[in-house]
Amino acid sequence: MLLVLFPRLPNGNVLWTCDSCGDTAEVSCTDTSAVALFCICNHKINPQCNNEWYNTGLYFERIPIETRMNRSILE
Repeated sequence: MLLVLFPRLPNGNVLWTCDSCGDTAEVSCTDTSAVALFCICNHKINPQCNNEWYNTGLYFERIPIETRMNRSILE
């Protein structure tokens, strides 16, 4: 699975770039530099691989089942 990691700016934000049109945005995110945003150029979340990482459960599934079970009990 491909995962696009975007550069981090000196202020700590991630510089997202649309892979369709080249528009950019600063994203305030401390946990990851793999972000996916909706872009008006194609009315989709870009990049698609990062969208799949977060929205199809792949991000969650990378966490060991024991940790997931403990978290769900605490919530």
